[in-house]
Amino acid sequence: MSPDGSSSSGSSASPEASDANTRSSDNSDSTPVSTSRNSRQPLSRRGHFKSRMGCFNCKRRRVKCNELRPQCSPCRRLALDCSYPPTPTPAASVIRSNPSMLSLEDLRFYHQFITTAIPPLPLKAERGWMQCAAMSHEYDFLAHAVLGLGASHLTRHTNADFNSQALQHRLVAIKQVNEQLSNPPSDQQSLDAILAALFCLITQASLIDDGLADYMTIIRGGHLIVIIIIGDMSKSVFPGFTVEGHDSMSAELVREDQRDDMTDMHDFALSLRNLQPLLRAPYEHRYYGMMSQIPLAIQRSSLQAWMIFSTLFRFPATFSNEEFTELVNPENFGSRLLLIHMFLVDYTLAAICLSPDTPIKAPARKEVIIKWARSAISSMPPDYKRYTTWIKSYCDKLEQTTDCRHLFTP
Repeated sequence: MSPDGSSSSGSSASPEASDANTRSSDNSDSTPVSTSRNSRQPLSRRGHFKSRMGCFNCKRRRVKCNELRPQCSPCRRLALDCSYPPTPTPAASVIRSNPSMLSLEDLRFYHQFITTAIPPLPLKAERGWMQCAAMSHEYDFLAHAVLGLGASHLTRHTNADFNSQALQHRLVAIKQVNEQLSNPPSDQQSLDAILAALFCLITQASLIDDGLADYMTIIRGGHLIVIIIIGDMSKSVFPGFTVEGHDSMSAELVREDQRDDMTDMHDFALSLRNLQPLLRAPYEHRYYGMMSQIPLAIQRSSLQAWMIFSTLFRFPATFSNEEFTELVNPENFGSRLLLIHMFLVDYTLAAICLSPDTPIKAPARKEVIIKWARSAISSMPPDYKRYTTWIKSYCDKLEQTTDCRHLFTP
């Protein structure tokens, strides 16, 4: 949804600047968000696509893979599970930039999308998503985004492995969305198609083991595109995708009847408070200050706490390009701990705010969030381990429970 504030840079939706920002912060996919290049991490665009048989992680992160087996050097350094696409055969299908010739697998991905994998944002937008699904045959980038999400969702929730197809569809969708944003269309249907593709890419990022920075970057890009390019959402297929519209629909979902067991929220508050000495930058203190309001608000009202979390979720769209680059920098341990606390308190809040019978569309998301958290704390120096006690214990608890309700984040 659009943030309460505005971006410090009117060019934040530039795809070329986005590529530089994303790779400089986490070597992630190129996304439609502009942020400044981190001068401490010199980059090269050459040689990127020359590793034809590189592992999935390196292809997705768009870095050079040295193709060592069973684990390449980048995956070993980041403690990632390293896997490679199958050796191509003459009969192997190839995903082309134009998806007019669909395979049977693509039809399965599409079916998964329209029946199970529709993004949870905007809230109560099923009708709009059906319109977008019908529009996908007119927009190649939307078709690839839909198929990529369907493939990732199937992979996470079944025994099938469609990681290769999901990655290929995703890379094509990102490339084509960036091309669209280099000269944004003016008609509402095309703008809706771009926004829908971004929602799909965000949701797919939440199903990727090392997709944290990618997830945050595309979310920020989506917020800025709504503000800078779309503006008026009243004629969109997602007319409720505004701050007011989201808050109104949230009020219909939140329950205020039970707030008995506040143990997890209390433990979260203590852990968050321990992070304060680590914070240096003004944006970190602003982010921390908003997050610290959640435990206080939940004592008064579930809805009030939800609204604060909603603001926190879109808050990075108000950061400058430099601030956002530092927020998602994996070597900025203070910011990384703040982000992990934000992702985990989502589940803590949902257990209080939502009814136990709230449908869960993507239970595998919980598994991914736990991996993000554990990967982040495993890469931190020994001096930071004392700040990760609650993260470890809460991840263990989440892993053991079947309750994986979350508020509205994809």
